Amino acid sequence: MDEEQVLTGYQLSLRQVQESDLSQLRTWRNDPQVSQFMLSQAEITEEQQSAWFRKISRDPSQQHFIIAYKDQDIGSVNIQSRELGKPLNEAHCIEPGLYIGEPKYRNNIIAFAPTLLINDYCFETLKCKKLVARVKSDNQAALNYNLKLGYQIVNRGDLIEISLNFDDYQRHSSTLKALLSRTPRQKRES
Repeated sequence: MDEEQVLTGYQLSLRQVQESDLSQLRTWRNDPQVSQFMLSQAEITEEQQSAWFRKISRDPSQQHFIIAYKDQDIGSVNIQSRELGKPLNEAHCIEPGLYIGEPKYRNNIIAFAPTLLINDYCFETLKCKKLVARVKSDNQAALNYNLKLGYQIVNRGDLIEISLNFDDYQRHSSTLKALLSRTPRQKRES
């Protein structure tokens, strides 16, 4: 994806992470309300964040985006190939990840929008066959969120593995897509 390319839909946009975003990303990621659900809760240093950015900037098997809603950056979403060495545009299986850094948008319907947008991108543009995610077993909110989008539980343990195919995604997300696609004016007229 070109750095200038931006994904838009469902009232928000996703833009490629830039070096200027690193401080904000680190602040969000180090927030205990966010990090508690990550595989690693260790505090991320500025040096670690810079090394991470250098690595992901040249890796075609993953993409990282900033979520912007109403001209405010509110979180981050990423995707990576689950097939070792395969770039995203050749991957049949992709793993998405997401966190909302701004507290007022957590547990809000707008939190579904970046997931819908990245899932559409994975299935329709990248032509992947399935999405696979891992959710910590104590993160019931994230598990319920993903099950509402059509994910199926594949494996239970400390990490719960879930999987989503295009047909299940289409069937389970149509109502949310319709709701989030309407403009605020359309919502008032309904």
